[in-house]
Amino acid sequence: MKRTDARVRYTQKILKESLLSLLRDKPINKITVKEVCDLAELNRATFYAHYSDCFALLESIENELVEAFGQSLELVKSFDVSALIEAFYGIAEKHEAVCRVLIFGNASSSVLQKMIDLARDMSIVYWKKELHSATEEELEMLYTHLSNGLLHVFVEGYDRYSKEDVIRFMNRIVSCSLSLFR
Repeated sequence: MKRTDARVRYTQKILKESLLSLLRDKPINKITVKEVCDLAELNRATFYAHYSDCFALLESIENELVEAFGQSLELVKSFDVSALIEAFYGIAEKHEAVCRVLIFGNASSSVLQKMIDLARDMSIVYWKKELHSATEEELEMLYTHLSNGLLHVFVEGYDRYSKEDVIRFMNRIVSCSLSLFR
């Protein structure tokens, strides 16, 4: 694995923080490279040495968050909702500034969709082994139902409900859903 120079990491970090700060007040399509650079106190040539535009910068931020989510998924067994919710909360705590803007602030629904898509294949492969009576189509619908429900309870309830309440509720929902196929 190639290590990135500390100056490059710092520059990218400042650019990302600046974009996130601007995203709190306006949508990505209204943010200019000049605004990001002014806030970061960097020139535009420096910006363009790292990113082609603000959308590429946003995609980089999203990809880092999705990668962290993917790493946490590797530690979770498919039906272990408690561990999955713990992983979500762990990501939110570790990447709070990013999550506050992109997920809880609704600045980017694409990051949530990337997270849902990332876990789809892994979950369905596992479910096929466990839920023998379910058809391929039913597994897809079950995944859509559970993943979207879980993510939206997490997103909408992050500041409203305790982690324990979310775990308890989602365990009940998953248990009821899975009982249809067992």
